[in-house]
Amino acid sequence: MGQSGEGQSGSSTVTLLPVQALLDPAQAAAHLGLAPGLFRALDFFRCGPSKLKLRGKIFYRRAELDTLRQDWCAAVQVRAEDRLAVRSDTQRRDNTSSEEAALDPLMRLLALRAIRHRIVISIFWTMGIIGGAICLILY
Repeated sequence: MGQSGEGQSGSSTVTLLPVQALLDPAQAAAHLGLAPGLFRALDFFRCGPSKLKLRGKIFYRRAELDTLRQDWCAAVQVRAEDRLAVRSDTQRRDNTSSEEAALDPLMRLLALRAIRHRIVISIFWTMGIIGGAICLILY
């Protein structure tokens, strides 16, 4: 007695779940490898990814986070495939918390670079506006 293809009991189906496209700020920070405070600083200085506001909650698109990572790495001429390295189990045990293990030091430096750049540009614009106003007042 042979069984037909529809009644086989030994087969299983693997279904891939869709990748979450929208991330909340904590998930977005973890996706970039940044501490949540540094990610909030990026938002404060308006040099981070664009955000969506849905029903009063803030979300970030995964694609835009990936684009931001690529742009920052391209700005310092670092290819993503060259910098990824798998940590050994001993290095993972040496870390004090799993949250520190998820932080990316390069992304932290690049985020600080973006914040510093925004501050310098803002200072120059402010100096130009104040200098222009002083020139108009004096002449």
